[in-house]
Amino acid sequence: MALSSSDTGEGTVSPAALTFGSGDSTWNVDQAVTVTGVDDNSIVTGAASSSDGNYNGLAVADVTATNDDDDSAGVTVGAISGDTNEGGATATFNVRLTSDPTGDVTMALSSSDTGEGTVSPAALTFGSGDSTWNVDQAVTVTGVDDNSIDGDVACTIVTAASSSDGNYNGLAVPDVTVTNDDDDTAGITVGAISGDTDEGGATATFNLRLNADPSHVVTIALSSSDAGEGTVSP
Repeated sequence: MALSSSDTGEGTVSPAALTFGSGDSTWNVDQAVTVTGVDDNSIVTGAASSSDGNYNGLAVADVTATNDDDDSAGVTVGAISGDTNEGGATATFNVRLTSDPTGDVTMALSSSDTGEGTVSPAALTFGSGDSTWNVDQAVTVTGVDDNSIDGDVACTIVTAASSSDGNYNGLAVPDVTVTNDDDDTAGITVGAISGDTDEGGATATFNLRLNADPSHVVTIALSSSDAGEGTVSP
């Protein structure tokens, strides 16, 4: 009796055939057939063959076996490697699927605050029916300098999945939060004086500037310690 699986992609059968002896004690002894799940299928029993005309060509009922699926649609998002900073430092995280989709999966990526961090690439694609769906793909976040004393600011990398596979299309994917470390501090830079003045009315100049963008107007009062020797303007 020949045995075969209707879908070897779901289940295999062994042995490939059973033999029942004639005139001995084996004909009415159960013989085991093993079906091994591969990853819902019928076990097709071939017509019996024998020199006994009563058995030769006798139709044998097929056996249906269900192979329980252990896969589910999902996206694994790795931890962010660290903080970014306003000097342009980068941080990375990895993304991969948990099962092979029936259609390509595209995952759009965007930053919730491009004034603090940018993300690349703008999208990831995971192929269907190939070896790329479970391979980590890297996402890079780059810190942006804003010149403001705003402290360390967190932004979110927003993810959105789309696919012809209904299990993956619109699937909620965990967003990733990254902190952009501030490199700005309050301060005033005073440049060197251009030279000496003299009693003939010669002038000298120097420059001032702020080190960071203030949240309010900054006024710096200027005066001379000895107006009999020198005056200052503005």
